[in-house]
Amino acid sequence: MPAFATAFRGGSWDREVSVSTVSRWETAQTPVPWRAMRRYEELLGLPRNQLTATARTVWRYWAPGPVLDVEAVAASPTPLEDLLDRAMSDDVMTGDDWDRLVDGLCARPDIVLMPTGSWEYVAERLVEEMVIADDVPWMLRFESLNRLLNHPRGARTVIAVCAAMASGRARPTATEIVCALDNCAHPDASHRVLRELRSPSGPLAHRGAVMASFRKVDYRHFDERQLELLARSVRASAGSSPFGDQVEPLKWHLAAVHPEYARALLGGAPPPGEAARDRTTAHRTPQDTAGVVHRVVASLSAIDLDRIHDLAVPAALIAEALASPLFDVRLYAAFLLAATPFRAVVADALATELTRPMAVRRERIAVPVLEGLRVLGDHRHRPLLQWLAVTPGVPRFTSYAAVRGLGHVGAESCAGDFLHDAVTHHEAAWQGSRDPVTAATLESLVYAVGMAARDDLLAGVLANDRSLPAARAAAAWWLGISGNRRASALV
Repeated sequence: MPAFATAFRGGSWDREVSVSTVSRWETAQTPVPWRAMRRYEELLGLPRNQLTATARTVWRYWAPGPVLDVEAVAASPTPLEDLLDRAMSDDVMTGDDWDRLVDGLCARPDIVLMPTGSWEYVAERLVEEMVIADDVPWMLRFESLNRLLNHPRGARTVIAVCAAMASGRARPTATEIVCALDNCAHPDASHRVLRELRSPSGPLAHRGAVMASFRKVDYRHFDERQLELLARSVRASAGSSPFGDQVEPLKWHLAAVHPEYARALLGGAPPPGEAARDRTTAHRTPQDTAGVVHRVVASLSAIDLDRIHDLAVPAALIAEALASPLFDVRLYAAFLLAATPFRAVVADALATELTRPMAVRRERIAVPVLEGLRVLGDHRHRPLLQWLAVTPGVPRFTSYAAVRGLGHVGAESCAGDFLHDAVTHHEAAWQGSRDPVTAATLESLVYAVGMAARDDLLAGVLANDRSLPAARAAAAWWLGISGNRRASALV
């Protein structure tokens, strides 16, 4: 610790720190400044933004209320005007560029962008890059969008852009776009979320609205009339579709935070401890998941790190990632694990679970394991996902979750004819069944094709007038994304 404190000055940190200061940071007694976190990345030789982007993204999710963060992670070497010009041009915008641009905009809440339409263009480009980005590049853009959604001058326009894209040409990624409105306190955001709940523009937008409602309920964004509409809409929502997995948890959550709606939603008051307030991480691990959690936690002992003596935190994150009923809690727990030295070990342990026939057959186990692998996995796990995606006999929801992972795990390394064969396979399955799970799987497969930059396959899907309309719309959307935005989303 003394040597680390001595070496701390330099790079992004321009002053001395004491051993006691570092100790207070690392034991969570005092907040860690963003620039200090950047210095940790430098000293530990970590990829730029691995810690800062993860911390900022997760912090915003667990914040007690919507925030407009105006403290920059680091000083920008590029003037705000130059960054804005770059965003408005055909130049590549990196995640760092977006972070610095939004830092500058948030530091000047009364800024006026000219010419008219600049806010719309910037927001549209940011959202389009975000939904095709992955890992740290995604976090940087998602965090930038969150801050713009709370910008005093730009919020209304950014909300309108999100709503228009989610209900229009960007419908294949509507869940992510609508869900981003959960952190925005502007009345327009609440209106848009309720609109997608009551008259959804599509099942993905509806799922995004359901997921956004957890935090909006906690943050008291809805007035009394809107809460009544929310309760009525949630009660009428179907939770059995591939996009309806968060409906039941929202019923319990709303009933816990607003017990006056418990009878209407659940037929009675929720039993004590059954529903969590404030998106708490407390939850009961289902019995059939407990064994998986135990084995994955046990895998941590394979890491030989002298200074890590307490595995309580990663163990708790593994339990959240595999057992929380809330998708976002599972997602952010996986993000935190991905920023630690445990990432590869946990990913391998999750992959091992998916070699167990019983785990694959039990969708309640397989789906959260696959969701975790989607964040933590790498090219080594790609063959397993491909096998689960097309093998006959794999349960439909398991196959669907595996296909969703194909767009993120080793997408750039996909070679051969697998994607072509997978599209043919799932297209035939949909033609034979026309069921919603198979349709969702085919649509998600088109996303994976786009992430692999296989425009030839996208063109084939678009040209097939017998194919699933949503899949053709997704292919058209991908083909309509400009080259500079696709290139930007990678960095």
